[in-house]
Amino acid sequence: MDTKIALPVLEDNPLFVVLTSEERIILRRAATINTYSRHQVMYKPGQPANKVFFLLKGVVKVAVHAEKKDIIKYVVRPGNLLGESCLTGDVYRRDFAYAMDDQVEVLEIDANTLLTMMRCNFAFAQSLLHFLGERLRYTETQLEKVVLKDSKSRILEFLHQMGIEQGRRVGFETLVKHNMTHQDIADLTGTSRQMVTAVLNQLKRSNVLYFNRKKILFRDLNALPIAV
Repeated sequence: MDTKIALPVLEDNPLFVVLTSEERIILRRAATINTYSRHQVMYKPGQPANKVFFLLKGVVKVAVHAEKKDIIKYVVRPGNLLGESCLTGDVYRRDFAYAMDDQVEVLEIDANTLLTMMRCNFAFAQSLLHFLGERLRYTETQLEKVVLKDSKSRILEFLHQMGIEQGRRVGFETLVKHNMTHQDIADLTGTSRQMVTAVLNQLKRSNVLYFNRKKILFRDLNALPIAV
């Protein structure tokens, strides 16, 4: 995929729909397409923060290192940005991102170009500020869950949200195809891999869901929060 093909995808995104035709030309010149394989690092702490990434294909994990383990901040799916901290003043990366799929495609955009567009196009600046605010609210919500809810509740809520956001209806059931390990879910919910496995096994025994390494089939998604 080249930037001429990728640009219409970007233009249809709510973040960039407010750009003028001239700004879209500038954006295309300032962007490159790169492909990453599974587990390949896209950026890591200490590297210059001079690009913003727009995910075209695949899934990317953004995380930080803490006490010899990875703490996942969030998972990025197609149509979303990552590495946006350079727009708020970061000179060097403080976290790292790596691909979770075999063929991850990203549009890498020069940060200075985006900053110039933000100064010249107020609607675009508002669009990006709204995105940054939503990501901040997500982070705050995750922190509140860790403080206020027990491990099982956090895992159940995460599974329910996964079903809503990624699920596909199959009759009365909901199918989620994913590439997350039990450790990934544990890192995202601030729990342990053993707890995630225990909750999933209990739900499976109760016939609330079926799961394997690549999918989760919810028998009744709406019943999940009160299933155990």
